[in-house]
Amino acid sequence: MRLYIYIPFENQDSVDRLNSCVSGISQWITQNVLQLNQLIFCFLCLLFLVYLCMCRKAISRSGLQHLAPVQSSITALTNGPAKELRATVDWTENAVNGDHLWLETNCSGDLCYLGEETCMKSAPRRKCAACKIVVHTACIEQLDKINFRCKPTFREGSSRCLRDNVLRHHWVHRRRQEGKCRQCGKSFQQKFFHSKEIIAISCSWCKQAFHNKVTCFMLHQIEEPCSLGAHAGVIVPPSWIIKVRKPQVHTSSFKNSTRRKKRTSFKRRTSKKGTDESKWRPFILKPLPSPLMKPVLVFVNPKSGGNQGTKLLQMFMWILNPRQVFDLSQGGPREALELYRKVPNLRILACGGDGTVGWILSALDDLQLNPQPPVAVLPLGTGNDLARTLNWGGGYTDEPVSKILCHVEDGTVVQLDRWNLQVEWSPAQPEEGTQKLPLNVFNNYFSLGFDAHVTLEFHESREANPEKFNSRFRNKMFYAGAAFSDFLQRSSRDLSKHVRVVCDGTDLTAKIQELKFQCIVFLNIPRYCAGTMPWGNTGDHRDFEPQRHDDGYIEVIGFTMASLAALQVGGHGERLHQCREVTLTTYKTIPVQVDGEPCRLAPSTLRISLRNQANMVQKSKRRTSFGEKWNLHIFSIMSNVITSTSLKISYVVLHLSYEAIVAYDEAYNYSSKGISVYLTKNYFVHIIELELGLKFWCAPD
Repeated sequence: MRLYIYIPFENQDSVDRLNSCVSGISQWITQNVLQLNQLIFCFLCLLFLVYLCMCRKAISRSGLQHLAPVQSSITALTNGPAKELRATVDWTENAVNGDHLWLETNCSGDLCYLGEETCMKSAPRRKCAACKIVVHTACIEQLDKINFRCKPTFREGSSRCLRDNVLRHHWVHRRRQEGKCRQCGKSFQQKFFHSKEIIAISCSWCKQAFHNKVTCFMLHQIEEPCSLGAHAGVIVPPSWIIKVRKPQVHTSSFKNSTRRKKRTSFKRRTSKKGTDESKWRPFILKPLPSPLMKPVLVFVNPKSGGNQGTKLLQMFMWILNPRQVFDLSQGGPREALELYRKVPNLRILACGGDGTVGWILSALDDLQLNPQPPVAVLPLGTGNDLARTLNWGGGYTDEPVSKILCHVEDGTVVQLDRWNLQVEWSPAQPEEGTQKLPLNVFNNYFSLGFDAHVTLEFHESREANPEKFNSRFRNKMFYAGAAFSDFLQRSSRDLSKHVRVVCDGTDLTAKIQELKFQCIVFLNIPRYCAGTMPWGNTGDHRDFEPQRHDDGYIEVIGFTMASLAALQVGGHGERLHQCREVTLTTYKTIPVQVDGEPCRLAPSTLRISLRNQANMVQKSKRRTSFGEKWNLHIFSIMSNVITSTSLKISYVVLHLSYEAIVAYDEAYNYSSKGISVYLTKNYFVHIIELELGLKFWCAPD
């Protein structure tokens, strides 16, 4: 390539001088161009090495070694013992922070996290429930070599450095990502075919996502602390959960001889040590109290609701800290409740049927927690009458888990009466049947007769063939068939002749025999038999009060076959009494049920009395919009620094996510550059967007 420059000159001498100058410059460039290229190349290499060292240093500090360059060579697998792949959280002293929770997956849409260069490309594949990466089973060893850890769930007790206690983002490469980039606000490109290109970098804690570009995701963001996102108020931070070392027993002869001289009761001291060692647990909790936090402890019964329990378990592990989500089939709720007993403002979410809720409430009674944490219900069972009473619905309908957590956090705490059942067997009338009830406490109802017989048939059939009862619809169909069969056989027609009922000293036996009831229900909550209301509306009845689940009274209701049939179309049973104590005597073996757990009870005397009241979370009927929720949240914070008597200018800084600002704008159709929202009659809030948060100026209206 040649460049011609036209320059006008006045005489020939100027032209000669210019030619000599240009020729000298060209000779110098020809002699030194190679050295210049080498110097420039060395300088650029030096800059690149310095930048690479800075990246590796920052990545190693933040524990994100997986973002470092990966070598393309694949090392052969060693013949050593294979590492155990865990699908559940490890609570032993051998727990490793950042271990993945590998679950088998058959979804073909997700590519291996390692990429084409290092992937072994051998089936089967596994998916981590906590960070949602997918790898082949043979590639897990390569994942360990690049040191890509899962999000941390606890901290080591030996770590005293404040830097180690700060929670940072857990960045993960994504080839598929929903939503918009936090930096530029543009959507992530979704391709029709499976893309092998990394399009996004997202945090598995706060769920922020950025384009995989230098202009969107920058180096300094690796070191930034994580705010835990929209559910920061319910997530248990890893800094609260501490792994402690096992206390060591010193057996030095010198120390033993010194202790013998100082203490005469050495045996008593030894027994105390043994007691301390038996109470030692690998993990402890040291929470930081905050009025804005309501940590949620999640219990999931995977046997409830078909396969819904297993799916919910994985979804909660993705959104929350996996160490606050527990599988009830792995030992029950007691150990988890003991671990979290000192967490302030704790709330419990029970995912299962009414029996699961009763199981958790009984464990809370045994531990005698004070104050007792309130329990919310995510219904997965068949009847779910308690969940209906507390406005949680009759079943889980694939509602987003994020919305469920918001309802648990914002729900109202109410009281629920719980009742004792004491059984005294009558040996004078020996018959076939059990002498002990399946439960000695009930929360919903206790009944005998027709409905208990149908429930018993369902229970026995499910125990014999559990594979046939894996869906809620099939269970209800079996209930309907068993009820129709029992209706034709009239197996409970003589129930009134074999029972005696006394409520608060009033004998109701004559009335029961007169009306020939085939079913008697002692009801604590308004709902019964999958959503019906047998007590009905007592507005026109002066002898009875409206039914409540927190008034310390239990309702006694009788049913004939006609009233049972009318119950399904809005009818109600025969109201017998509202009382505090019941004495029930049976003279033959009768089917009974306690909160859906049936049995055949031998002739006995039962006494029903109030046990205590449990704290429950009632879902708010009125759905609060996002904007209103933030208004109340802002005002609750400002109320601590603002008084109506002395106020000129005050301000509070809140760190809100980009998604929160966008949702606020969509709710009110305002620009986040400047929003004026009236909270009360005396104050208004003016919102101005800053680089890292929002600033609120408050002034009298």
